[in-house]
Amino acid sequence: MKLKALVLSAWLASSVAVAAPKKIDPVKNFTNLDTAASFAVWTGKKLAGTHSGKILFKGGKFEFKKNALSGGEVVADLNSITNEDVKDPTYNQKLVGHLKGEDFFDVAKHPEAKFKIKSANELHNIVAGQPNVEVNGTLSIRGVEKAFSTKVMMNPVEGGFEIKGKILIDRTQFGLKYNSKKFFDVKELGDKLIDDQFELDLNLVAKR
Repeated sequence: MKLKALVLSAWLASSVAVAAPKKIDPVKNFTNLDTAASFAVWTGKKLAGTHSGKILFKGGKFEFKKNALSGGEVVADLNSITNEDVKDPTYNQKLVGHLKGEDFFDVAKHPEAKFKIKSANELHNIVAGQPNVEVNGTLSIRGVEKAFSTKVMMNPVEGGFEIKGKILIDRTQFGLKYNSKKFFDVKELGDKLIDDQFELDLNLVAKR
């Protein structure tokens, strides 16, 4: 389904079925992130296994021009990081504290991560259940901003739309060097080696 059709369908879903569609003012046409319904599942890998948990969002806004996604911003709350695979409370707290500390996200100094949307392009010849939109912009983590693009699924829901997709982020580009093979000797790290990339499984809901 084309991007314009997706957004238009989402807008129509929030309107009375018999009402004729209104002309949308590009300046006023925006959709807010539903922070209560939105989250991301993070997964980090190391030689000894994997860890995963959730990250919540502080807010976000999606802007449109001529019914097509054209800009916006999504703000993640890094203080909300949790772990869901470690059952021992003491070790769980230690792991989360390490992720929030200076070795990783340094949340005390950088409590937010932001993705600013600059453009979006519809993908052609897509398969059902696969990404249908490529979103381009800049990603900011730990005070470092980098150009970033990702492919996601954008589909209409009642009153708005949802965005789902798994994205990979190279943590070392944002200063998260802890136990990375790029900066430490692999033999010395042994099973403490941590993958440079971590995964975010996005589950975003936006409503007018």
